[in-house]
Amino acid sequence: MIIVGDIHGQYYDLIHMFEKVVDSRDLSKTKLLFLGDYVDRGNYSIEVCIFLYCLKINYPGNIILLRGNHESRAMTEHFTFREEVLRKYDGDESVYEAFIESFESMPLSADVNGDYLCMHGGISPQLKVIEDINKIDRFIEPPLTGFLCDLLWSDPVGDKEARSSKFLKNVERECSYKFGLDPIK
Repeated sequence: MIIVGDIHGQYYDLIHMFEKVVDSRDLSKTKLLFLGDYVDRGNYSIEVCIFLYCLKINYPGNIILLRGNHESRAMTEHFTFREEVLRKYDGDESVYEAFIESFESMPLSADVNGDYLCMHGGISPQLKVIEDINKIDRFIEPPLTGFLCDLLWSDPVGDKEARSSKFLKNVERECSYKFGLDPIK
């Protein structure tokens, strides 16, 4: 499995990654997991989304697209994606709304072979068992706090605190649950 992090509208970087990593493999036998943040900042967010959606349509069992914090109305309006859509589609708000609807449909996390739990943000203190993720209503705008927000953001402390905090070393511990084999809603 190839796991890919933030793309942020960098279409040519995405294509370059495919040339270097994916093209030498048989795409029909290659599994790709994208961790979100497809849009904003770069100039080609629409092209990134369309390329990834085409891959998902053609290789549905091999491509998993998770939702990141930038796949939300608040972030796309604050940064550049909404503006890009309206500019490239002659102000057609319905195209932007279709993208938002598709973003809200994306799974929030994925299991990789029962070994790794992947998501864009991090593990929430509200996560007790893996099935808790499937109970989240993901078809909404992420709130500023809570379980959904944690999975998409999960910044342990604010920027100001991070500069002066003393971080503790992570402690290894046995997980008390086993992950399924599919993307988790």
